[in-house]
Order: sequence, then C-alpha cells, then structure tokens
Amino acid sequence: MAVFASILIAAATAALSIPSGPFGDAFYTPPRLLPSANEGSIVRAQPLSGGSALPSAANNYRMLYETLSSNGVFIAISGTLAIPNGAAPPRGWPVISYAHGTVGNAPECAPSRRPKPNVEQRMLDEFVQRGYAVAQTDYEGNGTPGIHPYMVAATLARDVTDIVISSRELDPQIGRDWVAMGHSEGGSVALATAAIGQRLAPNLNLLGAVAYAPVVNPEATLAYELHSDSPSGALAIVALLIEGFATVDPRVVPSQILEPQFLPLLTELQQHCIDDLMEHSAWSSTIPTTVFRPQGQDAVEALYADLRQNDATYFLISVPTLILNGVSDMMVSSERTMILADRFRRNGTPVTFKAYSGATHDSVLDASVNDVAPWLAQRFADSAASYVK
Repeated sequence: MAVFASILIAAATAALSIPSGPFGDAFYTPPRLLPSANEGSIVRAQPLSGGSALPSAANNYRMLYETLSSNGVFIAISGTLAIPNGAAPPRGWPVISYAHGTVGNAPECAPSRRPKPNVEQRMLDEFVQRGYAVAQTDYEGNGTPGIHPYMVAATLARDVTDIVISSRELDPQIGRDWVAMGHSEGGSVALATAAIGQRLAPNLNLLGAVAYAPVVNPEATLAYELHSDSPSGALAIVALLIEGFATVDPRVVPSQILEPQFLPLLTELQQHCIDDLMEHSAWSSTIPTTVFRPQGQDAVEALYADLRQNDATYFLISVPTLILNGVSDMMVSSERTMILADRFRRNGTPVTFKAYSGATHDSVLDASVNDVAPWLAQRFADSAASYVK
C-alpha cells in the first residue's frame, strides 16, 4: 500500500510541474518559444472531461507535446491520454498509441477537439476498461496550426511515437511497453510506426501494431482521379494529398498541378471536416479531369513518387502485426488488404490478417474487439515473460 501511495504522489507531482495553459481553443495555440527541443516533451496538459474523453478512464488529459515537424523543426502538436482505473501493473500501464483516420485539415476536426467520442474512441474505451493506457495524437496540422502532412509516413509515425514519451512524462505509472494502433489513414500510420517506431524511441519497447483497414496504394487513387469524368468524394482525398505532400516536397506545387480557378478551393480543406468535403463541398461535385493542369506533369510525377515512397505496401516490419478489414468496406477493400498481408508475410513480417463478414469501414472497429484483445494481451504477456527471464 505504501508503494502504491508513493507512485500516486509521484504522478501527482509530475502533473503539477507541467503547465496547464489556457482553456478552450486557446489551448491549441503553442507558445512562441517551446520549453525544450526534445521529442515528446510536454508543453502543456490539463484534465479533459466530456467531448472525446474516454468515459471508462480514471483520468483523461489533453496535451501539447513536442515533435519534429515534417520540415525537421520542433513544433507542438496536440493529443490526449486516458489512464485506466485501478493500480498499475508492476511494469507500468501498457500503452496503446492510436493513430486516427482521415478527418481533414480544419482544426475543429481533430479528435481531441470533437464534442463527443466517435466510433474510434468508443472502441478505444473497451481497451481502457481492459487496463490499457490510450494515447491519441491529433497529428501535425490537426488541432494545432499548420497543414497536416497527409499520408507522409515517417512524420506521422513520429507523432504516434512521441506521444508515448510525453505520456510517460505526464504519468510516471505508464510503462515502456507499447503498441501502435490505427484506422484507415491511421492504419497506414500504424504500419509505418511498426517499421520505424523502435528506432525513433529506442528507450521504449514497441511490441507490435494493429492496423484497421489501412489505406494502401494511394497512388492508384491519384491515377484514377486524374482521368475520371465522374465527380466523387475521392477528389477531396487527392486535394489533401497534394496539399500534404507540398509541405515536405518542394517539387509538389499545387499551382502547377491544379487549374488556377480551382486553387481557391484549397481553403475549403482548412474549413470543413472530411465528411463534408467528400459529400457536400465543391470538391465532391467537380469533374476531376477539369481540375488538373495538362502542363503540371512534373509536379504530378513527383507526387506519384512520394506516394509510392510512403505506401505502407513497401514497409519492412519485424514486429508482430495484426491487420483487420471488413468484407463490406467500400473504402478499403478486404481483398487489397489481404494482398498486403500476404506481401508482408513473404517479407518476413509475423502478420495475422482477419476479415469480418458484413463489417464496414467503421464497424470493423467494434466487430474485431474480441480478436484484438487477446492478440494485444499476448504481446504484453510475452514481453513480461521475457523481462522475467
């Protein structure tokens, strides 16, 4: 009892030493000078209730933490942390670092700023109940100012990794063992994290990754939209890709890819969340072939190269990996995901693939809980057994 009490005191002391910052939307505006130049250092944190807080957690926090941006400079980005009820196990709380699906570039679309839990957070609450601490990054450019480097694998994997470091600073009861988990865009990010996360944070112990309906082969989406005469929501996805990769590759210049009259539509990406962009915006009602400049081939080819380089299909992963997909998923086909799993398996990744009849892009999250839970438990049990030996 005395040991547990001392842990609680240490956690409280750590939290008290971290600035809380302003409340409301002002929380997300980073200070002009960051407190350090260390990845994962907390800039500010405060208790979170309601909204996207996980209801089964003993404590929820929102935070700003430092990471290296897509341009190699330190910035502050936002995220949340949920701590389970009860006493932490001897090696500390096991951690799930979660990468969310596509939300768009508007600040209010970031998970930590949403007024209520979404389907991802409802699923994650199941794991808080099972004794996992859950960290959720908003990603660079989601929540905090800036452009989200959409599908830029290494940058987003760094966001997912660094929030584990900051979570341990916020609550010393959090252990070093962690897994990456993500859905859709975040599924691809989880796979990228599986490939490079241990190298990014060698003092932590990355045990595996769970990828729900990971987005792969985005270059095929670009190729289709370049030659499509039918309006669709996928054009908004291509716009996000153009804007996102323009932040990291000077060859990807939106004004060289898009016809001049469509450049003003880029502002919509900072004003609306992805559902509105795909269903109700000008992007969703525009014929794609009218959008792209015939003279912009060099910039388009640069974007193609970037998309291939960041495609999860080509990542080399050595940690155990679980890939899940709904058979009725209309956004990410289970057949394509099965091919991805087979490719990983041939390259030596210890991969498990499961498809769920009747499950859609979103409902696969709930449909798979009873398979994901024992898979996760085994990863942490194996690590604990290895530690004892």
